Amino acid sequence: MAAPSGGWLRRSLGQATEGDGATNPIRGAIAIAFVFYMRADLLMASIFRSMDIGNTLSITILAIIPLAALTGNAPPDIALVLTILIFFGFRWRQVPVLFGSRFLQLAVIFWIWILICSIMSKFPGHSFQDSLPWIRFPLYAFALSHLLSQQRSHATHIFIGLCVAGTLIEIGFLFREYLNTASEARNVVRLYGTFGKPIPGWYLVCFGLISILALLQKFWDGPTGLIFRFCALTFFILTSVGVFITGEVMNTAFYIGTLLLFFIVRPFKGYKSLGIVVGGFLILLTLFIIVLWGDPALYNRLVIGAMKRLPWMASSDYNLPWTTGIAMAIENVIFGVGPKNFNLYCLSLKEAGTLVTTLHVTECQWHPHNLYLQILAESGVPGLILFAILAGYLFHLAIKASRTSEWRDNIAIILIFALFFPIQTYSQAFGQAKNFFFWTVVGFALARMRLALTSSNSKI
Repeated sequence: MAAPSGGWLRRSLGQATEGDGATNPIRGAIAIAFVFYMRADLLMASIFRSMDIGNTLSITILAIIPLAALTGNAPPDIALVLTILIFFGFRWRQVPVLFGSRFLQLAVIFWIWILICSIMSKFPGHSFQDSLPWIRFPLYAFALSHLLSQQRSHATHIFIGLCVAGTLIEIGFLFREYLNTASEARNVVRLYGTFGKPIPGWYLVCFGLISILALLQKFWDGPTGLIFRFCALTFFILTSVGVFITGEVMNTAFYIGTLLLFFIVRPFKGYKSLGIVVGGFLILLTLFIIVLWGDPALYNRLVIGAMKRLPWMASSDYNLPWTTGIAMAIENVIFGVGPKNFNLYCLSLKEAGTLVTTLHVTECQWHPHNLYLQILAESGVPGLILFAILAGYLFHLAIKASRTSEWRDNIAIILIFALFFPIQTYSQAFGQAKNFFFWTVVGFALARMRLALTSSNSKI
């Protein structure tokens, strides 16, 4: 097999897989992932012997979630619904107490408002497709946080183990695609991972990032063995390279920014803590430089991504959706245009010949590519305020939890801050595609808060 072109990084990886059609990355990743899976499976078997059926099903669904997310949109949505049904089904007598949660109360209030917006919209039937089932996302995050925190270390270890396994499988597919598209990759903006998903970066910054933060926290909390350090470092390197080669500039920025916050937002105690922080910075920066220097095609892809994906730049593909979203929100201040109606409303104006005079654009976009702009445009100013209150409450809880641990465990605060940071191209606020990953991270962060705030656990 001829060595792939496109820089020494591609050539090196291509030679490493020569003779096997570049399928070795997948086989290697699956082999390593299988080790993590078997270790989690053995742990699950030992735990199941002392559990009732409710806890057994809870642990099982935690193991399924990261693997289901590899397969597209439908399986993770099924896993999401099963998580809700298992959690509330075996706790039906506690439902009134569970809905005393401030988080759920705020989520339900926001849900009721977007239902009202759907009713008031020009296309209620279309809008209800997203607004009616939206409540499943905060319910899923709430259930996930309980399942992870109630079984404490057992549930968390199994979940993290399968997150690691799933991340390695995703990376294996990404590496294979990276190698097989070497000659024509110069103008490709992103890779696709398992089953041709258009958002592989979201898997890595969800399950991969959760795994890395959990491993780093364990390393920070106390002494760890040499084998653990080697495995954690290897996984950190593989995941980082996997994120970089996707060519998704916003997910790359999200990944790097979150890890930098992990090292910054914590107390420094002596030279050891400072050494860990400096070492983390240097490893991350070195990996980024090596990957870009090793493959000019990837460098060009990220440069193109920076020019065409950063929405505040006039040259960006997302600048027009942003300006359209702002104009649409100005025209529909109270109720917005209704969830999922962004594109449909725009097309109706175009058909009526009033698009230019109303929204000051000539073409229609699917959505504004910003979480807050979409909520503003589709549910009005009241909807944006209600969602901001929900985000603010989570941020308040995360700060409170971090203070309880004296900032030694800062995972919740940095994840909530990074997720709800306003300047990003995340959208589809009411749909399924990216919300599964978004609310999985929220659920994991909520679980960390529950473990820290045991005295007020029932109110979270």
